Amino acid sequence: PDFAERLSQLESAVKLVYASTWFENPRAFSRAAGQGRDDAMAIIIQQVAGRNYNDWFYPALSGVVQSHNFYPVMGMRADEGIACIALGIGKTVVEGEKSLWFSPAHPQRLVQFSSVDDMLKNSQLQFYALDLTMNSCLHRQHSNLVRRNIQDAEEEAPVRMLASTYIPNEHRVRDDHLPGPKIITFARILKYGGYPLAEQLSELLRMGRAGMGCEVEIEFAVDLGRDPGDSVLYVLQIRPMVTGGERSDVQISVEDIGEAFCCSRQSLGHGMFNTMADILYVRDDSFDPSATRSMAAEIGAMNRGLQQAGRPFLLIGPGRWGSADPWLGIPVQWSDISGVGAIIEVRGGQLRADSSQGSHFFQNITSLGIPYLTLNEEKSNRLESRKATAVHDFLDQIWLDSQPVSQEGRYIRHIRLDRPFVMKCNGEHSLSVLVMKKEDSEGVEKAG
Repeated sequence: PDFAERLSQLESAVKLVYASTWFENPRAFSRAAGQGRDDAMAIIIQQVAGRNYNDWFYPALSGVVQSHNFYPVMGMRADEGIACIALGIGKTVVEGEKSLWFSPAHPQRLVQFSSVDDMLKNSQLQFYALDLTMNSCLHRQHSNLVRRNIQDAEEEAPVRMLASTYIPNEHRVRDDHLPGPKIITFARILKYGGYPLAEQLSELLRMGRAGMGCEVEIEFAVDLGRDPGDSVLYVLQIRPMVTGGERSDVQISVEDIGEAFCCSRQSLGHGMFNTMADILYVRDDSFDPSATRSMAAEIGAMNRGLQQAGRPFLLIGPGRWGSADPWLGIPVQWSDISGVGAIIEVRGGQLRADSSQGSHFFQNITSLGIPYLTLNEEKSNRLESRKATAVHDFLDQIWLDSQPVSQEGRYIRHIRLDRPFVMKCNGEHSLSVLVMKKEDSEGVEKAG
């Protein structure tokens, strides 16, 4: 298009961004954050990072890096940070689709790629790119972004540089561009150091912490050239990361763990919360992984009633909350859960996905200081948890199912307790417990 047409498209895009603030999701977030309707908003116009590959424009990789890792495993430390990357434009990462997590201090320790089967299951299959053949500016979000299959871009430079090849006859993955299915492993960068991404991200985190005086989150993109010297790392955004570690100390005793109906060793948030007596959870007896969109609709309907009544609630369910891929988790929008007081994400079962950490949905949660717990083990009852010799993740499903039902949908059950439970979150140790309040002989409530 000529200059005049491009300018007209830019003006339309700016108007659309302003108009988007009247959609339900932004308005629900503003209400939850206590923002006024008349708050001013600036719009940033930013050049897209990347280059042209056969009429497709995209960076070789993009991602998010956080200075605090709430899920340190395999010898990692929380203060070493965590990064999430994907081939192509960053929508893959921020929408919670398949991407690769790694610690910048330990780029070769990849939990998702522990075995060949894990690599086949967890590797990215699709990516986003701009279609340069589209001259018209369609008036909807991401209108010129196209989701492409990795296999359709095998001969494009980013895939050649970042993919390995699966050899079915050997059930092996080779870090070469050979005939056969391609798997995005980023081995050339993370394993062989063809581009110093890990070192650069570590330095960015150090500078971000020093400059902002707090934990930070950075969005970035990398345009890879044929030689490392021709490659460019683009810093797209940097913002404070809400960890809650600056608030008052929260002590979790052995007695708390023994009396809890839920315990998580990988939790986000800090403080003591005692205002929730409502719990929404996904029913085990009717769970269907193909019906996650229906589950999101049921949650949205219950959320509206609870929010109007001023009753914050605990939300419990499997997989990745807010995922754009309904096969990885329940694809709720922020407006579906805008009244939530805390969230529990259960891994395992029929929906096995990595945490929501890093997505825009997850950023809404953290910016509002909402506790977010991850359970990595199968559900258990309280008796089994008391027999354990070490602290482990558990959710007492038997206790949940025995509570009075307030309303029940086909997939979601809403229980209402006779009094609020106590949630204790220790952000320093990423440990949280949920305990029912007890009543003494005079009927005065006290925490367990």
